[in-house]
Amino acid sequence: MARTTLLRRETPRAEDYLEAVYDLIHEKGYATTSDISERLSVKPPTVSNMVGKLAAKGYLKHERYRGMNLTEHGENVARSVIRRHEVISELLSMIGVSDDVAYEDTEGIEHHVQPTTIRRIERLAEYLRQNPESLKSIRKFIEEK
Repeated sequence: MARTTLLRRETPRAEDYLEAVYDLIHEKGYATTSDISERLSVKPPTVSNMVGKLAAKGYLKHERYRGMNLTEHGENVARSVIRRHEVISELLSMIGVSDDVAYEDTEGIEHHVQPTTIRRIERLAEYLRQNPESLKSIRKFIEEK
């Protein structure tokens, strides 16, 4: 039996930080420790610690008292997390999962799904978008159980 090699990714928490920095930069033009602290509901010293780790690993550049920017690698990771979130959230929504439950489930799932699985989920969602009768049948089947 063939063995699939799993890709090593950062921890879910590190990915959340990169996603938060990415979002803040695109919303405000910059990201600060206090912005991240507020966004992720953690204390500023905790943010400073994680920012230091992410900078040491080459995901971002941080100038004390000036904010931070993602490196190309950090931006790629953040985009990947955002894309995984979008794909999973869309499929859950398509099959009738309520928005609040879909959000919570997506937050839990997005960090643990391999790229191959995401591509397949994405293709399934694409198929369902193109075949609304199939989606309707699936939703009916799910809701009857």
